[in-house]
Amino acid sequence: FGSSFGCLKYSCYRFPASCSRCAAMATPNTNIFIPDLPADVDDAKLAEVFGQYGTVTWSKVMPSKGKSTLAGIVEFGDIEEAKWVVENLNGNLAQGISTPLNLAFKRERNKGDGKGKKGGKGGW
Repeated sequence: FGSSFGCLKYSCYRFPASCSRCAAMATPNTNIFIPDLPADVDDAKLAEVFGQYGTVTWSKVMPSKGKSTLAGIVEFGDIEEAKWVVENLNGNLAQGISTPLNLAFKRERNKGDGKGKKGGKGGW
């Protein structure tokens, strides 16, 4: 298949931030997604930790869907700061957080055309 198709593991398709290959191939932007944050991280701590690595313009901690962990989004002042953070902190410890971080650029949701594939003629 080649590297242009990205990582084809099912777990990476669903959770690309957990795969360093997928995270590295995502389109760089100013927003970084951080799944599986420790329970002691709140909005203030997230901004403080990532503020050491660049200009944080916005950040938010939220519950992870279907998990007992937290997730976060950090927006940096420019793409270069965000790229540096993903390239250098992905899989590593950030100062002030005790577990290695999985980082990925936040992906835009593809909302589609809203028509879906419901209904039909029974397949005959």
